[in-house]
Amino acid sequence: MTPQKWTSVLLISLFLFMSSTSMAQANRSVKRNVAAVLFSTLGGAILGLSTLSFYGEPQEHTGNITTGALVGLLGGVGYVIYDSSHPAAPQYEYSQNLGMDFKNRRASETFVAKAPPMIQYSFTF
Repeated sequence: MTPQKWTSVLLISLFLFMSSTSMAQANRSVKRNVAAVLFSTLGGAILGLSTLSFYGEPQEHTGNITTGALVGLLGGVGYVIYDSSHPAAPQYEYSQNLGMDFKNRRASETFVAKAPPMIQYSFTF
């Protein structure tokens, strides 16, 4: 694959990737998704580079680097699509769960009576 084709494939996939993130939920940022794709692409390229040591003539097999980068790119895009298709887990604060505003309460009011322990052990020496 020539560098021009590689660049065009990369740009087209990034364009398609960016257009599909508009439907993602608010806590999944574009920066996080792009970072996931770029790091997986970089990881695939590094794995492709690491395979060159197994060949007697590594200069003849430099295509492994681009193949690894492409597999990493596809894996990263697949992960982002999978992650974006599932709803995010709701995030609650304690004040919402308990109906209390902990930020405005005094320390003396926050003590809660604890039940006595069911089983009690005592060791003496």
